Order: sequence, then structure tokens, then C-alpha cells
Amino acid sequence: MPLPLDMNTWVETKLNALTLEEKAHMLSGTDVWRTYLVPRLGIPQLKTSDGPVGIRGGTMVDGTTGAMAPSAVSLASTWDTEIISQLGSLLATEMRDKKADILLAPTVCLHRSPLGGRNFESFSGDDPFLGGKLAAAYIKAVQEHGIATTIKHFAANDQETGRFLVNQIMSERCLREIHLVPFQIAIREANPWCVMASYSKINGVYASNNKKLLTDILRNEWGFDGLVMSDWFGVNSIVPSVEAGMDLEMPGPPRKRGKNLEDAVRKGYATEKVLDTCVRRVLELIYKTGKYRYPEWEEGQEEAHDRPEHRQLLRKAAADGIVLLKNEANILPLGPKLKSCKQIAFIGPNANESVAAGGGSAALNPHYRQQPYEQFKTNLTKIHPEVVVKTAKGCLANKFVPVFPETCVSPENGQHGMYMEYFDNMEHKGAAVNSAHRTSTVLSCYDNLPKSLTPGKRYSYRATGLLTPKTSGRHMFSMGTCGPGRMLLDGKEIINIWNRTKDSERSEMFMAYASPEQRVEVDMVAGQTYTVTMEGVSRELDPIPVHYTNELYRDEVIDGSRVGFMEEVKEDLLGEAVQLAVESDIAVLVVGKNIEWESEAYDMKTMDLPGRQDELIREVLKVNTDTIIVNQSGSPISMPWINEASAVVQAWYQGQELGNALYDVLVGDVNPSGKLPVTFPKRLEDTPCFHNFPGENNQVMYGEGIYLGYRHYEKAKVAPLFPFGHGLSYTVFEYSNTRISSPVFTDPIVVSVDITNTGTVFGKESTQFYVAQTSKPGLPRPVKELKGFAKVALEPGQTKAATCVLDKYALGYFNDKLMSWVVDENAEFEVYAAASSADVRGSAKFRVEGSMKWLF
Repeated sequence: MPLPLDMNTWVETKLNALTLEEKAHMLSGTDVWRTYLVPRLGIPQLKTSDGPVGIRGGTMVDGTTGAMAPSAVSLASTWDTEIISQLGSLLATEMRDKKADILLAPTVCLHRSPLGGRNFESFSGDDPFLGGKLAAAYIKAVQEHGIATTIKHFAANDQETGRFLVNQIMSERCLREIHLVPFQIAIREANPWCVMASYSKINGVYASNNKKLLTDILRNEWGFDGLVMSDWFGVNSIVPSVEAGMDLEMPGPPRKRGKNLEDAVRKGYATEKVLDTCVRRVLELIYKTGKYRYPEWEEGQEEAHDRPEHRQLLRKAAADGIVLLKNEANILPLGPKLKSCKQIAFIGPNANESVAAGGGSAALNPHYRQQPYEQFKTNLTKIHPEVVVKTAKGCLANKFVPVFPETCVSPENGQHGMYMEYFDNMEHKGAAVNSAHRTSTVLSCYDNLPKSLTPGKRYSYRATGLLTPKTSGRHMFSMGTCGPGRMLLDGKEIINIWNRTKDSERSEMFMAYASPEQRVEVDMVAGQTYTVTMEGVSRELDPIPVHYTNELYRDEVIDGSRVGFMEEVKEDLLGEAVQLAVESDIAVLVVGKNIEWESEAYDMKTMDLPGRQDELIREVLKVNTDTIIVNQSGSPISMPWINEASAVVQAWYQGQELGNALYDVLVGDVNPSGKLPVTFPKRLEDTPCFHNFPGENNQVMYGEGIYLGYRHYEKAKVAPLFPFGHGLSYTVFEYSNTRISSPVFTDPIVVSVDITNTGTVFGKESTQFYVAQTSKPGLPRPVKELKGFAKVALEPGQTKAATCVLDKYALGYFNDKLMSWVVDENAEFEVYAAASSADVRGSAKFRVEGSMKWLF
């Protein structure tokens, strides 16, 4: 049996045998999720999969089910690298189930504004140190199983408005001290095998063409030895992207590369040696994943395994991310009150909905869904069957008309959804070339397109459903479509978007490629079955220009339509909710946003809760003082009712165990230990980038510089609503004896503080360590910066030391004149042990002898 080859030998052997054509094609994907394979040389393909909260597999909508974890912002709220590591192992197992090799996560870009549509997806929140440390734990755990991770989006992908064109202008210090730090920490400590570039321009150069980012900093300064891939359809040139260090264009088939890149070499616009550099990295990735051992690899069917141990971990991770923001009069936990309680009301638009995740590429078809009301009632009945639990919606908060309910079924199999047919022409003529059952009426035409349809060549499709409304009334239909389309009801056209072109107005649906939602009301009769038909044509694409050295605009083939239906609301939703609150001993208001409001492809317009939720909250608070407000969102919200509220819980987006986790915290089975990874401002006007987010004319100035998040609020002396790191508990923690291993810095030194649980119940405390330079710095610096954290678990009366290690990276700042990280000569520092950025409990001082300077 031949001995296994080392990586360099295997890679060079394959590289030397590849033709120019094969090399050019290896630098692009072959389909939406897979890399190029070369069967004649035994070079297998790799399969990628989103995403940060679970493994979706090869289909964005209605795909194979997977375990859905809490969103990254919720996981960041745990401040617990052990939970993150356990989740990484879970995700690696799920990657094997989906026959995938490259996990397109983690996301670490910062929450520059509370309006960022993708904030929920990032570990970093306000702080690059927190994001980098959590990402490193995630990466290590996943890659231990031979699965590649892809840290993203490099760099500063912190807004969705104009994301394909926007030029983000920032100082060198802003870039280096804030936006690159989470990547730098993760690469230094965990060595991710892949990095994904962002879409935007950084200081005038697209990330995919940015040699300074992809080669000078990432590879030459930091020593990164992995692969750089584009975000999907995010390559903006043919030759310059390769020369900049962009190894892999995704997805495939090639848009900018392939034959174009081959021709560029033959015509003298690029050298084959430049291609070799990138191809070598693709081959090295194949080797790292172990796939090189299977030269004739054939991908198996994706599998779905709902494992009990995964359920248990996800429930724990979700509960530990819940943040208790306010708890006056000790309304929470509910456990001690249940014996005397007769009725509990769950009120709000999210109370009986499964608001499990934000939208976009992070979306996932979970193994199961939970609703707060249903799960609370189910769990409570087991121990207190005498307590009545009721629910009321209170108000509507949907952005779009909801997708078709279970009263719509396919005419082919009678299952919930629609029957979808595809035609290889634009007129729905002849026999369908393919058909499929579609459960969701988000009728995506993307990674689920039949192979008989050629990407880029136009086609048509038809979806048919049988809809039986439960009530009589004037009901609402809606439609948004990427290309031309229309909707018919019993053969009569009710919505016409047939004249749509590539230059028509776009909305936020379908990654911002669909038309504005059109709505129509129709009189319908309860119990009568209607035939709903949706006809669409794939959208017209811009031609892809071929210029080997110029900057080129990206293009994307995502397509499809979204159709919705909602029966007329005749009830007084607000009045019914208030009456239920009056009749109940305790009211739990479950409010917030959802996948429609927080998503990839667009930012939010306001911090306010959608619809009439603020009014609902105020009216319920007037009639029931024992009200708990539970907010589900991935970003801070405005709280104009905060002074009237006694208890407020930030529950984020918690994945498939959201109902159980919320129950555990509300009744006290789990003592909340989550702490905010992001500052909650009192109002949008207080935020650091209020005046320059999201910019204008496709340009945004990062005027806040290094003063992002709590750094801004402390420097400007603006009091937030809830500070970074804030989170209450059902017990009390006392800090004492803050100490440091040496008054003179030696790399590293150790800082410790004793934490005592002086309360009556078990709890966990996330201690934060902030460092401040107390001597005059060479350049202006923040008041203090997070440089360590430790989570301790304590029984009542127990004391443990929370400890962190401070190295040179905890002390330095980036000097843009010297173009290096520095520590000032003989600088003096103070390290603070804190319960939040605004709640310092102890400190210790130390000094540096001499000075320091470094790049990585």
C-alpha cells in the first residue's frame, strides 16, 4: 500500500499535470455550492454550505432540515467560548450529514449601526476583541473535524444598503483597530482555512480586487496561508482579482473567470504563474479537508438527523444567550408565583410565531419549530396543569403579506404548498422540463433549478395551488417577482407584473432583486376551494462584459417570485389583547422583529418596533403591572415605554429551541447569564454613525473612526439605555480583590478578581476586563477597551477567581504614521474588572518598561 503523500507533494503533482484550461476553471465554482473537479487527475470537488446558525446544505428554500442554533448575536451574549466550541462540533457533524466540506461561517463584522440588516449574523457586536475570540473558538472546534471554516466578510461588511457598490472610506486606524481586529485575532489563534471577501469597496477598491487587503495585509503581514473566496457573485474583475489574491470565484459556472481567464493568459494579460498561485491554494484546501484521499468521490444524498444531544445543547446555548435587561420588583423568575397564579397571557405578534432567525443566506429549514406560547403552555402543563395559559396577537407586525398558509395545497399530492413546473422557454409552452413540490411560497429559482435549464438562459415557471380560506371576507393576495409575472385566481388575472424589465424598480424581497410587493383584495367564501396560479419568467440579466483588466460590475442569477395570502382581520386585535391582560395574573408580551425586517440585502430604516407594537405594550402596561416584555430582535430597539416596564428580556433569535429556552429563563429553571455584546442606545440619534449611515451616492464616511459602540458613548459622555456588557441575574455577584501578577508588564501578565455569589440561587457571571492607558498616549485612545472576559459558575455562597491573560495585544494601538502597532515608551495602564462597560467593580495598575512595536 503506497504511503500517503504530504500536502506539498500531492499539490505540486496535481498542479504540474493541470492544463491551462483546467487551471482557469479551478478558480471558479462549477455550480452554486461546489468547486470544479478534474476527474482525469483524481481531483475531487468540494461542497460549501451556509451558514452561521446551522448547516443548510445545497438548497436555500425547502431544503434538507438541519439543527438551527441561536443567531450569532445571541451566542455572543453568552460570552462563553466553551458553548461556542460545543456548537462548532455540532455544526461539523451536521456538515457531514449534508456531505459538505466548507462551512461558510463565522461572520465577525461589527455592528456599526443598530440599523444594520445583518447584525444578527455577527459574533462581534460592538467589540472586535469579543468577536475575534468567539470566532477563534468556533473555528478551532469545526476544523478539528476536518471541516473548513470561512471567516467573513473581509472586511467591514457592516451595511447592506448599496452593498455591491458602496465605497467605505475610513482611516487606517479605523480599519486596523476596529474592522480588521476580529479577523486578525481569529487568524492568529485559530488559522481558518478560508476567508471570504466582502462586496464593497474599501477606500476606493473593491474587496475582491483589493491587493492591500488580500495580499499585503492578510498574507504578507499576517501570514495567512489559506484560501480566499469571493462572496457569491462578488468578483469584480477578471485578471486584477487573481493578481490581488482572490483565489476562488463563487458560485459557478464561471461568470468572470473560466474561459475568460484562459483567454487572458493566452493573450498576455496575465501569466500562468499568477494562476498557479491561486490554484495551489485550492488544491491545498482539498488536501486539508482530507478529500484528496477520495479521487473518485461521489457526493451522497444529504441526511437529516434530529439528535437528542443536539437538542439539549441548543436549548442550553439559547437560554444562556438570553439577556435580562430589567427586573424591578423581582417579577422574574415566575417559578415562585406559579402556585398562586390562575392565568398567564402570552400577547404580541411574536407570541405564537416561530421567530427563529434573521433572513438571507443565514436562513435554514430547521428540524422543528417552536413558538413561545405553545412551548410555555406545554412545559407548564407538566408541573402546573391548573394554570391557564392563553394567547392574543395584539397587532400585526408583518412587513409583507404572509406566505400561503396550510390551507393552500398542491393539486398533485394534496400537501401544503404549490405544484411548480419549469419550461425551457419564456412562454410556458410545451411540456414542462421539470416539476417539483414547493412547500414555501417563496418560489426560489436558484440552487434548486433543474439541471436541464442553462444558467443565464431565460426560462419560465408556473406554480399552482388549491386554496381554501377558513373565513369569508375580503382577503388579501400579494406578489413580488424578480422577472415578469402574474397571479390568477380561478383563471382570472388578479395581479399583473408582466411588463417588468431588468431596469424596473426593485424592492427588498429576494435579496433585493424582486419587484415591489403588489397587493390585491378579493372577496372569498369560507370553505370554498380556489385555484391559485402564479406564472413567472426568469429575469433579464445584464450582459457580462469581457475586459481582462478593467473593474467590472457583479451580476447574480438568483430568481423567482414570492406570493402571499392573508385572510381579512375582522377582530379588534388590540382590544382583545388588553382584555386578556386585564383577566390574567401575569402578562408576557412577546414583541420584536423577524426574518422580514432583519435580513441580508437591506438595512432597517428605524430602531422602532414594527406596526403598533409600542402602542400595544403601553396599553398592556396600563392594565397589568405584572407584565414581562420579551423582545426578539438581532439589534437594539427603541423602548419609549421603558420607564413604565418592570421586566424586559432580550431574547434575540434563538433557533429551533427558542420556546424551551425562553420558558427555562422565565420560570427560573435557568438563571439568565447573558450579557449584551452591543450597546443599546436611548435613541438612534445618539449612535456613533448617525450622521453618516448608510452614506449617500454609494459612498459612506466612517467619521466615527475608532470610536465605535461603547468607545463612542464613553468618549462623548452619552448615556446609553443599556451599556455594552449589561445583563442581570436572579442572584447577586460581589467582586473583590482585583489583582495583577506583576506591576511591571511581562508578556503576558495575569489579572484576577474574586467573584462571590451572595444570593440564594446558582448563577453564572461573565466578568469583563477593560484596559485603559492612564499615561498620555502618543495618539488619542478610547477611555477603555475590552481585552479579556471570563465566565464563572457559582453556587450560593461560593467564591471563584475570574482570570484573564493580558498580552502585548491588549496594550497597543495602531500608529498610522509608523504603520505598525505600538506601545508607548514607559506607558502606564489600569485594568478594570467589570460587570459591564458602565459597571466597574475593581481595578489594578501596571506599567511597561521600554516600548513595543509589531505588525501581527
